[in-house]
Parts: sequence; C-alpha cells; structure tokens
Amino acid sequence: MPGIFGDSQEYVVRTQTGFVPQDIDLNALRASLPDDVWTRNTGKALFALLRLVVSSLLAICAVVYMDKSLVHVREWSQPVHPLLRLVLWSAYWWWQGLVWAGFWSLGHEACHGNISDNKWINHSIGFMLHSWIFLPYFSWRITHLRHHKYTNCIEKEEVFRPHARSELNLPLVKTVKTHDHDDILGETPIVTLGRFLVMQLLGHHTYLIYNTMGSKRYPKGANHFIPSSGLFKKEQYKEVLISDAGLMMTTTILWILAQYTSTWTVFRLYLVPFILTNHWIVAMAFLHHSDPTVPHYREREWTWRRGALSTVDRPFLGWIGNFLLLGVNHNHTAHHLFTRIPFYNLPRATKAIRPLLGTLYNYDSTGVMRALWRSFIHCRFIEDEGDIVFYKDNTGRAHRLLDMDGILHVAQERQE
Repeated sequence: MPGIFGDSQEYVVRTQTGFVPQDIDLNALRASLPDDVWTRNTGKALFALLRLVVSSLLAICAVVYMDKSLVHVREWSQPVHPLLRLVLWSAYWWWQGLVWAGFWSLGHEACHGNISDNKWINHSIGFMLHSWIFLPYFSWRITHLRHHKYTNCIEKEEVFRPHARSELNLPLVKTVKTHDHDDILGETPIVTLGRFLVMQLLGHHTYLIYNTMGSKRYPKGANHFIPSSGLFKKEQYKEVLISDAGLMMTTTILWILAQYTSTWTVFRLYLVPFILTNHWIVAMAFLHHSDPTVPHYREREWTWRRGALSTVDRPFLGWIGNFLLLGVNHNHTAHHLFTRIPFYNLPRATKAIRPLLGTLYNYDSTGVMRALWRSFIHCRFIEDEGDIVFYKDNTGRAHRLLDMDGILHVAQERQE
C-alpha cells in the first residue's frame, strides 16, 4: 500500500506502460460470472437502507445529546468547552456526510433497478434518498443512464467531459513552446486550491444547474431542474417536475424544523454535512473515469465496451467505503460492464472477470485524497486531434501514451 501522499505501484506501472486498445469478449466475461450474481435480494438492499438510516438518526441523536451534556464541562472549564464542542460537531459532520453519500450510492442502485424487481420500490427509495440530499432523482437518472451508454466518448459523454486544447485557447501543437502551457494554465497554489474546493463542495450542483463539465451537445442553459432546458424530451418533463417536487418537500421539512428549533440548528444538523456529502459524491464520480492513465475516445475509435473499461477500481476509504458507500468505487468496472448486478454481488463479479481482463483492468490503491488531487492537477485538457487521447497537465505532458507497436501487432493478428 502506498503512503498517504504517494502513488500506488499499480498507477506507476500504468504510467510506464503504453496503452493498447482492445475489444473484450463480453460473452466470455458473462460466462465467467456465477449464475446467482444477477439475483436481486430486496431484503439485502432494504437492510443496507436500514443501516444507513439508523446510522444517520443515531448520529443526530448522539450529537444533540452530547452537545447538551457538555454544558457540565463549561461549569468547570470554560476554555475546554468550545474545543470539545468543535471536536464533537466535526465528528458528526464527517460521519453524517459519509452516511448521506451512502444515500446517494443506494439511490444510484435504485436508478439501475437493483434494489428490487419491483420498479416502484426502486424509484420510491431512490426518490426519497436523493430528495433528502437535494438531488433531483428522476432528472439525474435520465442523464446518468446516458453516461453509461456513452462512457468516455468525447462527443457524447454526459459528465466530466474533458476540455480540448482549443477550448482553453492554448497554442496549436505545431507552434506551442514548452513554457506556453504553464503561462496560460499555470496559477498560484492558492488559486488551484480554491478551484479544487469549489469543485468538491459545489461541483455536483453546479453540474446540475449549469451543466459544468457536462456534454457540449446540449443547448446553452442545460439544467436538471427545468424540464424544457434541453436535457430532456417532452415525454420526460413529468419526471423532472416530480424530482423538483421532492426538493420542495425537503425544503419544507427543513423550514418546519427551523421554525421549531432554529436556523442555526438546521445549519449544524443538515447544511454542513450536506456540503460534505457533495464532496464525497464528487470524489466518487470524478475518480471513476478522470485519471491520467485512462483513455478517452472519439467516436471513430469508441465502442461501448471500451468505454465501460475506461474506469478505475479503488479501495475507496476501505471498510467505510464498503459499509456506507456500498463499494461503489471498489467494483466500478464490473458495474459498467453489467449494470444489472446489484451492489452486494459486484465483489464476486469483479473477482470472476478480473483475470480475463488482464491489463485492461485498472486498479489503483492510491489514497483517496492523493488520487483526487493528482487527477485534479494532471487532468487539465486533451488534444483536439487523435481518436484515443489521454489527459495532459499544465505543462502539456501526458502521463500515459499509446503503444503504437502493440497497436500494430494487434491489428496484424486480427488480419491473420
């Protein structure tokens, strides 16, 4: 395992190994799977829901009770009291942010119909969970399913679409000098940190509202909250309005809570963990497909199978990632290949297909924050030319290249 600030050996090997695109035999992968991995067990999914809801409620009860109990500390030590309260509330915010990110993960399973064979159970649970963390469930579901349909296709990908050289007004490759990239893209560390914090704390909702880092094939004003914004067909307007109604319901609940308690109480109990929840959601989603060693394809070379493999499996937060986040990042490759496998069966699916994928399987044990920061600073832009491209950093350097000899060898084998 790498240190907290270091890159994993798996990542280093990929940066030193040229990439050779290959089309996998999906039937062979499917044949390797245990027969029962497709079976949905509503009881298991509802148990995951129960542990998330109970974890959230217990956290609220614990912080409220302990905060009131700390009044006794103030009586004998005035300076210690605020420090203990800060530690207490920080622990609550951290834990609750993760629990509610688990709400998103389970809502994501509902989006794919993996909680139950009954679609009403799926959508009811997904709608309630996502509405609570102020996400428009049905609206997001529509575009998320498109993401699965066009993963890492530059022209059609829905989210975290790379910026091209021309979009950033960078000089042409033929005329660019070594220092040109850094002159335009370079910035002070504080500015980089500021951009990073904006992405982590506000990124999910800026995408939903302004289509930030979303597909450019939609008209200006694409928005997940407005039915006619261009993201949706007329027959989908009703779903968008239902999603908006869920957000209004959450707003009403919080307003009532503020009336019976105080705005400060709502701020501490809901708003702060809500912001941290967005951090974890963005971290999970960004690290799925935004990595210096993962290719992006233009339509001429893109296939659904290649797109599905353009992701990285990570031991995201270890046991916490499995317990609260349902292993969304642990087994994302198998999820993209077989979206109808429920989350609790994905570990077995990953174990079955991993040997067959060989070097096409991407795994990275780099720590979450290191990987997140690395992708943020290294994944700046892609070239306007080339059917298979990798992200480049501020200096114009790609951290992985195509293996042209390997590509030629594969092409010759196909002809034979």
